[in-house]
Order: sequence, then structure tokens, then C-alpha cells
Amino acid sequence: MKLTVLGRYGPFPAPGGACSGYLLESGGVTLVMDLGSGALGNLLRRVPGLGLTAVLLSHLHSDHMSDMLVLRYALQQLSARGQPVPMPLTVVSPDEPEAEFRQLAGSGVYDMVPARDSLRIRFGDMSIALHRVIHPVPTYCFDIEHRGRRLFYTGDTGYFAALADLAKGAHVILAGTGFLNAEKTTAIAPHLTAGEAGRLAQRAGAEQLLCTHIWGGEPRDEAILAEAKAYFPNTLVVEEMHEYMI
Repeated sequence: MKLTVLGRYGPFPAPGGACSGYLLESGGVTLVMDLGSGALGNLLRRVPGLGLTAVLLSHLHSDHMSDMLVLRYALQQLSARGQPVPMPLTVVSPDEPEAEFRQLAGSGVYDMVPARDSLRIRFGDMSIALHRVIHPVPTYCFDIEHRGRRLFYTGDTGYFAALADLAKGAHVILAGTGFLNAEKTTAIAPHLTAGEAGRLAQRAGAEQLLCTHIWGGEPRDEAILAEAKAYFPNTLVVEEMHEYMI
């Protein structure tokens, strides 16, 4: 599987950057995981015809789904001009908050599949398992397997004991690291710290940890990398439009 980072920031982008968005390609399957502010423009650089298999949304916060509203218009406009596009496009998403879900479901452009805990879906040779995680709104992590290789995307979640069990055996963990350890103010914060992401990768027995969902307000890649590497040396902070082989 090839992972391309379309956006790496949250809850808002750094200047010139984009919020969470990831393109996963393998064996003729083209999946998008999350599509936050600015990510659609980067997606069009990689898939100019928008020939997508499906979109997976971890949750319905704007930094993970706002460009879905723009993608809707893009598909409508391209279709009206005679360009073949996937309509309706399969979108796997939590159905709460209800107002955000209705915005996506009401257009007819998307075939909405409500996310559920332990839901398993398949696109070609790619198998995806969804698991509920801890965040202020319903949120799911994605465990994606293709030909014996596994990518585990945490989405936005606080750390909890069972998370390492869910990720156990994954080759690569893509972890939303919204804090440093010193910034964590509650026992279960809404995002992982860099240190918690490192511990997660260590306990899961992963080969590699990719840190994403970086605070857009100030440069902090070096601090995130140092904190995560203290627990798990084979760690990278992702770069936008870079490709990572799973």
C-alpha cells in the first residue's frame, strides 16, 4: 500500500498547509481517509479525475471533513460537464453529529455508510475494520489490511488501555499527536501526546510510527519527534505530499 499525506495539521492548518487528509492506494483501490481544510487541492494533484473508490471519515469535526463539502460540488460540476466521476461516492462516516451528517447525506452525491464499532468492510483486496475510540464526538480508528500488511490509523483519540490491543501487529501506525506530554491536562485528553503515540507503537509491536495532526500554530516537529522517539525510535513526523510505503 502507498500512503500519501494530503494534510497533516489540526485543528487548523499552518500557512500553506492543510488539515488531516490521507490517500491510500493499492491494487486499483483508491481510498481517502479524512478530508480536512485544504486537503482536496492536494488530492487533485494526485488524482486529478477524482476517480476514488471510497472515503473513510474518522469523525465529523471540520479539520477532518470540511473539504467533503467542496468535493461534493467538484463531483457535481465535473459530472455536469460530462466527465466520468464516481457518483454516488461511497462514504463511511459516523452519523453524529446529526447536522454535519445531514449536510453530506442530503445531496445524493454520497452513498453514506454509517460507521459502527467493529464494522468490517472490503474494497477490492483491501480490508478495513473500524473501532470506536475516545473523542468528544463519535470517532473511529481504521485498521487496514492489504496482502498481509497492516496500517493502523488512530484518528483523533485519547490514550486508553485497549488501544494498543487494537493496534497490535500493525506494521505502520499513523497516529494523531495533538499534544506533548507536558501539555496534557486530563487523564484522557482528546488527542494522543507524542509520548503516548510512541508508547502505543512500542506496545503494539509496530515497525514504524508516523506522527500527524500537528498543531498549526507553531513549528514543533522536532519536539514531537524527540518525545515519540524516546519510546519508539523508528518514528517520523509526516510531510505533506510525501509518500510512505506500508
